[in-house]
Amino acid sequence: MNKNVIRISALGLVLATASACSQDTSPAVVTEDGYALDTLRLDGTESLAFDANPALEPAEQATLEFWVQAAWDSDPGYDPVVVSSAGAEGPAYLVAIQRERDGVTLASGDQLDSAPFDFSDGKLHHVALVDYGNTTTLMIDQKAIAELQVDLQPVPSEGLYIGTARGGDDAFTGAIGGLRLWNVAVDPANLGAYRLKDVNDANAPHPDIDHLALISDFQNERIIYGE
Repeated sequence: MNKNVIRISALGLVLATASACSQDTSPAVVTEDGYALDTLRLDGTESLAFDANPALEPAEQATLEFWVQAAWDSDPGYDPVVVSSAGAEGPAYLVAIQRERDGVTLASGDQLDSAPFDFSDGKLHHVALVDYGNTTTLMIDQKAIAELQVDLQPVPSEGLYIGTARGGDDAFTGAIGGLRLWNVAVDPANLGAYRLKDVNDANAPHPDIDHLALISDFQNERIIYGE
């Protein structure tokens, strides 16, 4: 099968194809300077789960960001989950794309809010949730979409789940990439500037690199935690 390779130019995201192995893998985003976006493709039957870690607990102010492509065509009967850090008492954070691909839902503890956005175009979109300690700003593709009446709660977590609510429920179909959790409310300008850059670049690290709690390495099916 063909592997989707999305190359970034001054004109934006340009889709090209390149030959690959027999198994369809995740779309790859490659910038002109060689940065490759870490992406994972899920078919609705697979997910990733990681053990509990203190770094999963959000700080009083925090930022969760990722890229997402919603690839289902018909209503699955539930809102597919992109990422969740959850336990028996509920989620510290759970982000889902609404079943009609027309919005985002954020849940934390007993709080839940959502906002509309059209994900039905089949494109990768950059999503950032910036928790300022009382409300959370939802940003998509560098634009503020809504103020969600949710702040991320320090709910005890049994693990981090990618593409599912808690290891099996509300499975996701599509692509998820560039997952990052920050223990700070990242400036929107820096979110935009580094959404397709290596935040650990020795020559130009992210201004908030000391507050990076975790970052995905989906190609190796692992999560890297900040020190």
